[in-house]
Order: sequence, then structure tokens, then C-alpha cells
Amino acid sequence: MKISWLGHSCFRIEDSQGKVIVTDPFDETVGYEVPHVKADVVTVSHDHFDHNNVKAIKGDPVVVKGPGNQVAAGIEFAGTATYHDEEGGKLRGPNTIFCFRMDDLNVCHLGDLGHTLSEKLVEFLGEVDVMMVPVGGVFTIDSKGAKKVIEQVKPRLVIPMHFKTKALKFDIEGVDPFLEGLKAEHPGHEVVLFREDLPSEGVRVMVLDYK
Repeated sequence: MKISWLGHSCFRIEDSQGKVIVTDPFDETVGYEVPHVKADVVTVSHDHFDHNNVKAIKGDPVVVKGPGNQVAAGIEFAGTATYHDEEGGKLRGPNTIFCFRMDDLNVCHLGDLGHTLSEKLVEFLGEVDVMMVPVGGVFTIDSKGAKKVIEQVKPRLVIPMHFKTKALKFDIEGVDPFLEGLKAEHPGHEVVLFREDLPSEGVRVMVLDYK
């Protein structure tokens, strides 16, 4: 599996058969270059401009939105309803966590999760190999909340997202507060993963670079 970070919460994920998923594409106001890439599937965690710019993606992809089980391009997606804030969505509305399996890896994209997880949600997510987690705070969980969610879910690999960079126009935290006390790897703009690359115990943390 190849994972490329396109900025913010947007990733291009390609399996060994060439199927491509793009997560949470954003529009031009975010600051990063709009992701005009080709995909088979686009997931949208919620309908905000920095996560739902589906029209930018090429290839007439299937759009996966909202909670429930859906199959797109032969890939099963499990969406579970969460919130964009700590007040049941009263401030910023709903958010959907998407889990799917590619190349024998269970992937979980938390979207703009705004709270830590209940025991029921943790049980729903099940075994997670690769988790993309927001860490910038303000609009999502912050570094402390992200570490709590990681402790709850116990994924084998974590990729932080939704944090301040030189390109991003939002005023949120950078990735450094999240990385305090953690041993992080910096593989570059993209990483190729195999199941045997993941630890049997503990968690690996990889920070991808914006191209």
C-alpha cells in the first residue's frame, strides 16, 4: 500500500492492484495545492469546504459519505457517526470515521473528530493497523486528545493530519506538540507499507511531508 499526503486531511491511498482512494479533498481556500488527482473512490468525512471538494478529483470516483456500510470499487467501507466537537455536534456538526481494508491492512481515517471515543466506538473500530488522526486542535481534537484516542484504539501505525504548516491558512497547532515524547519517523511525502512493516507491539508514528 502506498500512502501519499496531499495536505490537511487529504491522502491518496493506492493498493497493490492500482485501486486509489482519496480522503477529504479540500478547495483552494485552504492553502495547499488543490488535489487534482485521479481516484476510484473519494471519502468525505463531513460537508465542510476543507474536506468535501469532490469535484476536484478526476476519474469519476464513487463518493462515500455518511455512516453505514458501503462497497465502492470492490472495497468495503464502514462509516461510524461521530461529532466535529465535544458538544454532540452543536458547534460544528457531524463527522464520519471511515474504516476500510486494503492490501490486508485495516485503515481508519478519523476525519475531523472533535472528541475522544466511547467504549462502543472503540469496539466498533476494532483492530486498526493504520490510523490517520487530527492533532491540530481548535476544530478537532488537539495533541492531548489525539494521544488519548491512540491509547483507546491502539493502532499499529499512526499518521498525524490536520495540523498547521507553512501552506495552511488556518490558525491551528502544528504537529510538534503531538510529537512530544514520541519517537516519530519522517519518510517524506509518501510511504509504502506492508503488513510485516508494522510492529507486533506498540505503535509507530510517521509524519508525512507536504510535497
